[in-house]
Amino acid sequence: MATPATVSRPRRLLRGRGARRGDRLRRAAPAVVGLCLGLLALGPGLRRGFLLSYDMVFVPREPFSAALPGLAPPRAVPSDLVIATASRILPADIVQKLVLLSIFVLACSGVAALLKDQPLLARLASGVFYTWNPYVAERLIIGQWALLIGYAGLPWVLRAVLRRGPVQLLLALLPAIIGGFAAMTVTALVLVPAAIFTRSVRRAAVTLGVFVVGTLPWLIPSFLHPVYADPAGVAAFSSRADTPFGTVGSLLMLGGMWNAETVPKGYGGHSSVLWLAIVLVALAAFVLAGWRHRSRTRHWDATWLALCVGAVVGLLIASLGVTAAGRDVSRSATEAWSGFATFRDAQQFIAPLALAEAAGMAAAVAWVMNPATFRKERSGKHRRLGSTDTAGAALGVVALLAPVVLLPGLAWGAAGRLRPTWYPATWLAAARMIDDSPAPGTVLLLPWAADREPAWNHGEKVLDPWPRLLSRLVIWNDGMQVGNVKMEPDDPRARALNHVVSGGGPLTEALRSAGVRFVIDDADPPDGEVATRLRGCAVRVSEPGLVVCEISPG
Repeated sequence: MATPATVSRPRRLLRGRGARRGDRLRRAAPAVVGLCLGLLALGPGLRRGFLLSYDMVFVPREPFSAALPGLAPPRAVPSDLVIATASRILPADIVQKLVLLSIFVLACSGVAALLKDQPLLARLASGVFYTWNPYVAERLIIGQWALLIGYAGLPWVLRAVLRRGPVQLLLALLPAIIGGFAAMTVTALVLVPAAIFTRSVRRAAVTLGVFVVGTLPWLIPSFLHPVYADPAGVAAFSSRADTPFGTVGSLLMLGGMWNAETVPKGYGGHSSVLWLAIVLVALAAFVLAGWRHRSRTRHWDATWLALCVGAVVGLLIASLGVTAAGRDVSRSATEAWSGFATFRDAQQFIAPLALAEAAGMAAAVAWVMNPATFRKERSGKHRRLGSTDTAGAALGVVALLAPVVLLPGLAWGAAGRLRPTWYPATWLAAARMIDDSPAPGTVLLLPWAADREPAWNHGEKVLDPWPRLLSRLVIWNDGMQVGNVKMEPDDPRARALNHVVSGGGPLTEALRSAGVRFVIDDADPPDGEVATRLRGCAVRVSEPGLVVCEISPG
């Protein structure tokens, strides 16, 4: 006959295994939720093919020569090099989908890891809020995936600065390092105050040292190969209202993108008052949580302080363009050093505010679930005082689902704006022909504008892909046009030819003198510019939507 001891031991083992399995499920839940959000956001965009939208330009096999620091545009360092390397291992369109999905997984799981002391439902609600909001939607539509990689890594960086060592910090910084100068600048808004609030000179020095090392891939090339930034971009890229609550109100709601075309469908009308209400509740809960911690422990929480400083400074930067005085300051700074052009796209700096509001969302959900569910004992452990209130749990579920319900324009390929496409075979063949030619010389792109709306990309706007398709140096007008504001090209070679190409006259002799060998006209439909302006040149490719001419050395 079995004794009670022999019976209870297997039961204890089963209970222990069940508890461990439950712990694993709870740890995996935020990543799973983030993956589900990514799948929902991309939807049909997960099919094979490339998602090309504004700055998001992936190509089948980007040459390393076009991705190396010093040759690639500063905003593409070192992100293009990472993608060029990864596309040698996996097909480039699959690499793109994995990168985009990782944004959602990293963001949601990072917030949950940062707020590990909160109940699971509260952590999931905050993760969904941080992952699914107007900031993510607008930056995804405009194609700034590299910035979003840094945004997704922000909670991991804050956690590593305050609770981990230098190796873990370097790993946490990898997404921002890959993202480049914009991602690292946004990350600095949280990393620097967090390093200061550690109250450890050694930890602060190590943190800042690791950060400086992470900036070198783009900082060194920017000094070796300085670029021009048109001060007119300050006004063009200033934050703008995309809701009825003005520019500052839109920024508080994590919107305010300068490009009105990137506002997700269904957002910005009077129904956005519900999103405003959620944001105000999250902000109030964030402030109250910090105050209660101060009252209970007699000191401020370092995480709360770092987020406060980062959110306030980021909001101030984002609001610079609201006033004429702020625009004048930004314009003067950009004229003094082109590196300050980072701050002209000011709305991107509300990323710390998004993380602060996500933390407030967790605090609000934890409270509505049951204010007495957890209380701090003197030992520092949490003691359960009662079961979660059913109504409170229901409100927590509502908070979990609210961001997705209130922002449907991010779902299913940004409401159909992100649809897979393939580059035309004629383009890829022309790229091989140009790269295989033994004739030296550069390539010039026409029409003389940065953006294209090719029919094969479903008519969606995208930066001209040729600089990433070719291993040769490509001269193109990388100066953006926002509304009626036309900015000078950033590339000095493009600026040198700007008046010639923009003038409308013959081009052959001027381009030959500048060392241009090939001219690509990818106007769709063709506008006949090559035929009228490049007389005497040999036509190497003539297809609908693509003409390639070769200029003889003379």
